[in-house]
Amino acid sequence: MSESRASRDHYTVLGLRAEASPEQITSAYRTLIRALHPDARPSGLDADAELAEVIAAYQVLHDPLLRSAYDAERNQKRRAAGHPVRIPVRTRSTTNAAARPYPPSAAAPRAAYSRQYEDPFDRIIAWLFHGL
Repeated sequence: MSESRASRDHYTVLGLRAEASPEQITSAYRTLIRALHPDARPSGLDADAELAEVIAAYQVLHDPLLRSAYDAERNQKRRAAGHPVRIPVRTRSTTNAAARPYPPSAAAPRAAYSRQYEDPFDRIIAWLFHGL
């Protein structure tokens, strides 16, 4: 349970959005400290852990340098987790599909049909499958 709390987002701990101003961060921190302080409620392991988590989040988000480093790391993790790996695929366009009947009709002469395939690979395929 402590591992999931340690990996929680600092903005989530303070109940803020990532665009929060320094004043909003300080205000949220003070509100949570008043609510979680050991004098305000009975202390326990969970209460102490929550208080420590709030203090750690505030220490990172209050300092502009630490906050910018934290935001950069957070955005990098989001990008890595959010985008699947893309595999490049080459496709062939069939610009004139009507001019190339498949399979060839009996009325089309072999010479005319073989000229329709300008790509050597297409000629080989036509020769293999249709004997042209």
